[in-house]
Amino acid sequence: MPQPVKLSDALVEDARETGEIAERSIASQIEHWARLGRVVEAVLRGDEVLALKKRRGSVPLSKALEVDTPEGHTRFRAQRDARPFPRYERTLERGVFVRIDEDGRRTLGRLHGRAFEPLHER
Repeated sequence: MPQPVKLSDALVEDARETGEIAERSIASQIEHWARLGRVVEAVLRGDEVLALKKRRGSVPLSKALEVDTPEGHTRFRAQRDARPFPRYERTLERGVFVRIDEDGRRTLGRLHGRAFEPLHER
């Protein structure tokens, strides 16, 4: 049975923004976060949860995801460049990806299951 709950405006706004991306309603997004929180609390010890809170602080998700700034672009490039090879990028054609090997070679292909299959030359 649904119950009314008072939530901060900041949490509701973060849920609205994230929910739009994840295609969830505000309520569904908050429920999703609550389920994740329950799992985290079941897996981590209390002192580990406190250490995470101390280290990260309370940053609204909308602020944490802010990437359209010079600092955001720098963080994005650092994360992208830290990934192991091969790397994959989407193309404009649905279902077609580019595999990028460590030597810089780029190969068009499709993913079947978890296997990359190069496309034959057209």
